[in-house]
This record gives sequence, C-alpha cells and structure tokens, in this order.
Amino acid sequence: MSRPGAKITVREHVHVARPRDEVFDYTQDYGRRSEWDNSVTAAEILSESPRRIRITVRGLGSFTVAYQLFHPPERTSAAFVDVDSRWMSGGGGSWRYEPVDRGTDWTQTNTLELQAGWQRFLAWLVESSLRSNMRRSMAEAKRRLETAARSPAAGGSPAAAPGGSSD
Repeated sequence: MSRPGAKITVREHVHVARPRDEVFDYTQDYGRRSEWDNSVTAAEILSESPRRIRITVRGLGSFTVAYQLFHPPERTSAAFVDVDSRWMSGGGGSWRYEPVDRGTDWTQTNTLELQAGWQRFLAWLVESSLRSNMRRSMAEAKRRLETAARSPAAGGSPAAAPGGSSD
C-alpha cells in the first residue's frame, strides 16, 4: 500500500467592481482563461454536461477538471482527475461569487494532492507558488474586468476586454 502524498489547500479572495454574472462568465470561460491566468497553457472542453475541461498547467502537468457543481453565477466545485503530472496525484477546487457593494466578492479555493514520496518535502514551496499564482491571476482577471467596464470602446463588456495571452 502506498503512502498518500501531502495535501495543500489555498484560499484567495478578491473584490471585483463588476456584476456577479459578468465575473462568473469571464472567469469560467476556458477559451479566455489564458488571458488572465498565465499558468494555464492549454484548455479543451471535453463536455458541457457533465462539464469537463482538460487543461495543461505550467509546472504541474495536465488533468481534467470534472465539475461536481456548476451553479451560474453563484458557485462551482470540481475534482482534478485523469492527472498526468510528476508532482500531483489529484485535487480539486471551488469558486464562489457573492454580490457585495455593487460588485462581486470572488473566492477561489484550490487543493492539490501531491504524489507520495520526496515531493512531500516540497509542499511548502508548492503551496507558496500556488498562492502566488492564484493572487496574480485573480488580480489580472479583476484588472481586465474593471478596465473593460471603464473603456468607452469596450462598451463596458468584459467580452471586449483586451485580448491576447500573457504567456
């Protein structure tokens, strides 16, 4: 019987001065994910019902995000399955969107289950990297959503936000 690896859970929160449905739609659109999350290098929608997306994450490998809960525009939760990674064996996450002060409080919680063995000693480094990336990507999504709302050329729509990958 193999030993389980370390489990890392990170929760981050940001307030976005945009309506909840806009924040949900933009952050759940995997076709645009690499615009604001430079750790996601590829994403392929496998199915909508049940919602399953195969993603490749820089430094981690690839896995399928298998949604357990998809309730627009309130919340999601998903398991990371079919993992192809030297570092992780599984995990999951949940995202919550709450309307507050004419905007949205967006909370993201992600858990990574590391492979058993020597990687357990690197858990603190993986946790630090995950937290840093979550903060950076959430701040970028916030910036893009709020900038699009102020831009007259954008018509206030995040769909018209500046495009392009930040890879």
